Order: sequence, then structure tokens, then C-alpha cells
Amino acid sequence: MLLAPLNRWRLAGPWIALIGLATIWLASALGVFLLPDAWLHWQFHRLSPMERPTPQVLLVEADFEQRQQTEWLDLIDRLDQFGPAGIGFLRQPAGLSETQLERLRETGVVIGQTAAQANGENPVLTLPPSQTLDSLGVHRPRARDGGESFISTESAVASQAADTALAEDPFLIDFRPGMNYLPVIQAERVLRGDLTRDLVSGRVVLVGRSIDPTNPPLLTPLPEEANVSRLVYAGYTVDTLLRGQPLRTTNWWQNLLLSLAVVGVAALLYFRLGVRRSLSITLGGVITLFMAGWLSLYFVGLVLPVAELMALHMLLWYLLSRREQRLESAMVNRLLRATSSRIHDRLLPSDFNASQDPWGQILLLTTQILNLDRAILLERQGSAKHLREVKAYRCSLEDIDERRRDFERTPYATALEEGGPILLTKTFLKNPEPGRRQFLAPLEFNGQLLGFLSGEVTEETLDNNPLFLSLLEDFSDQIGELLHQRQLWQARQRSESSHWRRLMRLDSVESEYESLSEVSQLFERRLALLENVFNSLHTSTILYDLFGQVMQVNRKMEEQVRRSGLSVFTMTAADAIATLGGMPLAVAREHLQHMMLTNESLTFAASLPGVEGAFSLNVRPIQGAEGNASAGVSTPFRIQGFLLELVDVTHLVRLERLKDELGNKISAELRNQLEAALLAAELGRQEDVSASDKAAFAELVERKLLQMSRILTRSQGILNAVQDISRLADFPVSITVLAEDLARRWQPPLASRELAIELERPPFNAFVRVDVTQIENTLDAVVAVLADDASPGGQIRLSLEERHEGATLWTTFIFENTGYGMPEERLQAAMKDPARATTPAMHRLRQAGDQVTLWGGRLEATTAIGQGIRFELRLPGFSLDDELADPK
Repeated sequence: MLLAPLNRWRLAGPWIALIGLATIWLASALGVFLLPDAWLHWQFHRLSPMERPTPQVLLVEADFEQRQQTEWLDLIDRLDQFGPAGIGFLRQPAGLSETQLERLRETGVVIGQTAAQANGENPVLTLPPSQTLDSLGVHRPRARDGGESFISTESAVASQAADTALAEDPFLIDFRPGMNYLPVIQAERVLRGDLTRDLVSGRVVLVGRSIDPTNPPLLTPLPEEANVSRLVYAGYTVDTLLRGQPLRTTNWWQNLLLSLAVVGVAALLYFRLGVRRSLSITLGGVITLFMAGWLSLYFVGLVLPVAELMALHMLLWYLLSRREQRLESAMVNRLLRATSSRIHDRLLPSDFNASQDPWGQILLLTTQILNLDRAILLERQGSAKHLREVKAYRCSLEDIDERRRDFERTPYATALEEGGPILLTKTFLKNPEPGRRQFLAPLEFNGQLLGFLSGEVTEETLDNNPLFLSLLEDFSDQIGELLHQRQLWQARQRSESSHWRRLMRLDSVESEYESLSEVSQLFERRLALLENVFNSLHTSTILYDLFGQVMQVNRKMEEQVRRSGLSVFTMTAADAIATLGGMPLAVAREHLQHMMLTNESLTFAASLPGVEGAFSLNVRPIQGAEGNASAGVSTPFRIQGFLLELVDVTHLVRLERLKDELGNKISAELRNQLEAALLAAELGRQEDVSASDKAAFAELVERKLLQMSRILTRSQGILNAVQDISRLADFPVSITVLAEDLARRWQPPLASRELAIELERPPFNAFVRVDVTQIENTLDAVVAVLADDASPGGQIRLSLEERHEGATLWTTFIFENTGYGMPEERLQAAMKDPARATTPAMHRLRQAGDQVTLWGGRLEATTAIGQGIRFELRLPGFSLDDELADPK
């Protein structure tokens, strides 16, 4: 775990350290840290409490311009009487001659000169202290002026008083004793003789001017109310030298060592902790450096460049953090993009809006759904009136027979006028196949023309699907909307990716959060897709974890358990198997043990309390995906849980019943034919029958036997259709069974609404050729409309009729109710126009009418206000007779 940050430091640490050092040194050279250093210097003084030492200096304030010669000499004499350690004047007293000044110097009095008075004979110089930030509080014992070297008055006084060598190096004045530390008296007091030995003896006496308009207060770490004059400033300087505790600053090589130490500590912390705790480490480092500066000042008298070290520390950690974040962001971005790519490639279909070939996807959709032999797509060029060929299926773009591609010309204009697809009378695609019809459909949305779809379809497809043009129109509308939404999406993408727009948003770099958001959306889409698939399963499904807790229940199972009153969420997997399978709990547990040991699936006959129908229960263990097992998550036997699937086999049971009904009809038909043949044979054997009659009877027997053979062949083909579910769309169904099942299904819900259903049983047992899986929904849609319209206490009557029209046998379901009725035109519009079907029942009725049309039948309705509604559902019948058999 520690090798990764170490390797990262080896690769990037030195460069980052050099960048940080170079940046700090450049900032220091430009004076960036002058103000922070001065502020820290002041704070160190204020935060460094110390016991006040005994002052080594006495300050005497005197007016140099108002004093007489005798007064200055008297002042010096009176001070000498009390044994001072030394006497110094910050400037030459006025009125004294050179001889007198020289005599005073010989007696040990230090007399400073201003820059204007400087000469080589007296090397003592008193200069005003610098008030710039880079030298604030710094005292230089030696100075150069005009090529000559001078010593400061403060250094000369302190050296003479302490009898030590002159200070050479600059130092910082120690103001830590605080304000009002040095005693200050007036020259008048000295002249009056108002002195004591304790005040003067052993101290250095400095004589200078007090604060006046020509001598303003100086800037020092002391509070502003201290009013530090040049005299007080010099007193603190001399006191610092006499106490032997001058504050010194670091030089360049010491700063380099300190900077390298900070870099080394940062490298060690980075190696140990990484940059995850960068904020806390940065704050801790700042506090540590501040405390180190205070301790260094307090114990060693060394003023560290704390501001520079803090800046280096924060800059270094900022660079390290940013680099680590960039590395992590780059890695996360790569992982996110790789994950996004895998999801796109393996789990989700490509997004239509982002597809590079949207027309190809549209062509694939239309050809596979509409069963087209050839197709071609034309796109409108912007706002122009010309079209461009973009995609072809089983043909080439050169196969278009119309060359001008102007949608204001025929046949494009005709399709636009019709407002939907049209069948073409002239050839649009070259070399049409025999028995084919060509069509042209505009692709529009919101009044905007986007293109055209042209294709070729067999006449058989048109005959078998009377709703082909209606379905093609719906496809055209949906495709037009799809293309329009894609154009809007592309416009948004261009706007968001615009460099100017990103500049205005200050969004110059693509963030990994965008990739994270994209992957999150993909996972949400994937999860939503799986949940929709799980909920859309026709089988009732419960997913249990290994510990018996319910993980997920699909919508079908929720409906089933709601009807049965079971509480599956409080049941374990064993409880559910025992309850649904109708077995003891101990047996259910044994089955679970068997599945855990063998990983086999088991199937049981099942039932739901209070729910009619036949069910089977499939139970199988769910194992984790190979290679994706997490080291932190383990389960016994590598089983994640159990999946219980309650399969409704009522349809299969019903299909067996339909087969039995059909078998009974076939048996009865064969019995009738056989009895007629036996009767003809018996009559033909009688002795009183003429030869011609015998021949007629023999011919009848032969015809009956041939008819029986044909019935057997035809019935065998029909029964074989049961083995292929796709062929159940044209299976003979007994109308008696349909009517009885319909009455049984609707009796409870109608009774709850104070309605009744009356079935007029037919004297015949007819069959119709319909889709076994859809016929019940169709009949229910009709009854639902009648039930909504029926008045309380009313009835819904169902009668059946059978009639022959030519070679076709028709069976008609006649539904009537006693209800309120409605205007005739409203009912007819709702059955034909989807927009007029305002209720769910009317919407289902319209779909039922389309389904009946596909079967070759017809759904008609009549109504009047106050007279209820009458439906006639006419379906093609089924007969085993050759003359009446359906040609199919």
C-alpha cells in the first residue's frame, strides 16, 4: 500500500519541489513577503511574553536648538556625578565648539552626527531608522556614506559602555520588553539636580529630542500609543546590545536549508499519508511553522522567514494535491469511459440521437416490422425543396426512377396532400418484381417535412394485413418525431460544445463528473430496463436471497398475491414453496437442501388460494456470475438466492379443452360419414336391389370413405398446429366454449355492478378460426363497453348465429344491453379514430376492431340514446366439409 505513493513521489516529487522553491524564491525577490514577514514579526513580539529585565538605558529628552553652551556642559557634569555606564548624544549639541566636542569625546561621551555633519574625524553617525517593510526594525551597526565607513551611535555607545568590540552584523531590535520600558526624563530635571543614583548609575544615558513636528513617531512592533521617538528607538537598540540578545534574521543558505527541510517533511508526510488529508496537514503545518517561529524568537532570538516557509508548505501541498487529483481524475475518467463503452457495447442498444447512422436504424426497424422487400429513404436538405437519397435496402440509390427529387412534384406532392402514405400507380423504384406494390410515405413532424420513405411490398402482405397503410402511417409519424427530437438533441450538443459558450461558463476543461453522470445515467437506464423486463414477465416471480428474505417481486406476482391474500414479504423461500406447492414445510426445506447441494431446478404443481386457474411452480438456485465474485462478499455454496416462478398454465389447460372440443367434432363428423357408408353398404347387399342401385350405393360408400380420409388428413394438420405456438393465430375454437367462458368470467364483476349477463345457447356447435391467445381479450373489450353503458339492473345478452354465404361459413356474436346509449356518430368515430377513443374501454374496443379485421372478420355497432348499444362480431367459421372448408 505504501509503494504507490512512494513511486508517485519518485516520479513527480522532485519536480514539484523545484517548482515550489522557484516560485517562493521569485515571490520573495519581488517583495511579496515583506508585508507578511513584518506582520509576523510584530505578532511574535506581541505573543512572546517575557519578564521585563532591568533597563540598561536612561533617556534624556532635550531641545538641542534652545540650550546654551553652559547648559550642555552642566548637563554632562551632573550626569557624570552619578556614575553612568556611558553618555551618548544622538546629535551634536548646539553652541559647542570643535574643541569642546573633542574634549567631551576624549572623556567618553559619544556624540553622533547627522549625515550632513559627517566627516572622517568623527566616524559616529546617527541616521533615521528605515521605515520600509524589508528593513523594519533592523539596525545596521555600520554604514557607508560618500565612500567612507561609519559606525552607528547606538553601537558606539553600547560598545564603550560594555567595553566590548563593535557589533558588525545587522540585527533586529528587541522590542519585547514592551512599551514604557525605558525610563525617560527631561533635560530640565537633570539641570535642576533632580536625580538619584539608582536612576543613573550603571546605565547608558542617551540624550536626544522628543517627538515634535520635525521628529514624528516611528513605526515599530510596539502599539501605536507608545509614540516611539528616535530617542526611544535608539534606547531599545542600545538596550538590546547591552543585554546581549539581539534578534537576528536568517541568511540565504539558512533559508535554503529550512526550505529543503519543509520539502523533506512534506515528502515524508506524502509518503506516509498521501494527499487525502491535505487540508488537515496544511493547517497543521501552518500552525507548526508559526509556533516554530515563536519558539525560535523566544529561545534563540532568531527570526525565521515564517511567511515564506508557510507559503512554500501550502504551495507544495497544493501542487501535490492538484497532481494527485489530476491523476485520480484521469484514472476515474478512463474507468468511467471504459465502463460507459462496455455498457454501450454489451448491455444497452446504441442511442439513436448519438448514432452515426440513424437512417440505417430506421430502415432496419421498418423493414423487419413491415415485411418490406425493398426500401429507400430520402432526406430533405435543410430548408430546400430537394431530396437526397441516404439509405437503401435490397436496392441501390440509383434504382429511383424519379430523377428530380423535388417534393413539390408528383408523387411527393400527392403524398403530402394525402397527409400520409400512398400506394403508387407508377413505378418509383426500377425493375419491380411481379406481384409487388410500391408505396411512398412522408416523414413529418409538427408541420416540418424531414424526408420520405419509399418501398416495395408484396400484394399478399397487403391482402393479409388490411391495416398495412394505417400501420405505415403510424410508423411515419413516429419516425418523423424521432428525427425531429434527434435534430433538437444535436442542436443542444453543438451549443454545449461551443468553445465560446464554454468560455462564458468558465468551463474550459471537461470534468470527470460529466463522465460519472453519463455512466450513472447508463446504469439507471440499464437498471430501469431490467426492472421493466422483470415486471413485464408473464410469470409471477419472487426473488429470495439465501437467507430467506424477499429481494424483489414483479408486478404479476404482486397482483396474484393481492388476489389470494398471501403475504409473501413475511414468508421465507421455504414457506412460499410449501404454501404454493401445497406440501409440508419440512418437505419444502428438503427440496431447498437438494437444490443447494446439486444446483438443480425443481418444478411442482401449484395453486393460489382464492385464484382460479392452473399453475406450476419453478424453483431454481441463483448463482453468482463467474469471475465477478467479490472477496468481501461470500455466500455458502456460492448461491446468491432462489428464484420462484409461478407459471400460469391455465392457457395450456384451456388449449387442451379446445383440442378435446375439436376432437369431439371430428369424431362426430367421422361417425356420421362412417354410419352413412355402412348404411349404403348394407343397402347394397340386399338381394332386391337392382344392379344400378348397387353401383350407386357402392359409389356412395366410396365417396364417404374418401370424405373420411380427407377429414382425417385435414384434422391431423389442424391438431399438429397445436405443437407450434406461432400457428395458433388460426386455430378452430368452439363458439360454445367461448360463450360459456365469457359468461363465467364476467358474472362476478357484473353482479357487483347490479348487472347480469344472459347467454342464449345455440342449438349447434360451430367453430371459428381466430387467434386463441387474443379472442378472449377481444370479447372482453366488447363486454366492457356494454357494461359501462348499461343502466343499473340491466342485462347484457349474447346470442350466436351461423349462416352460409356462398362457399364461406360465418359465425356472428350478437351483443346487446339495456343501457343509456349514445349518439351514433360518436360511437362510430371512437371505433375508427384513436383520437376520439376517450375512455380506456373505447380504446380497447378500437384495438379489438383492428384485431377482428386481421382475422378476416368485422365488428359493427349500432346505438341510439336511451336504447343501449348493439354489437355484431362476425368471424369466419370452420367446417370439415370440402365445400365449406376455409381455403386456408
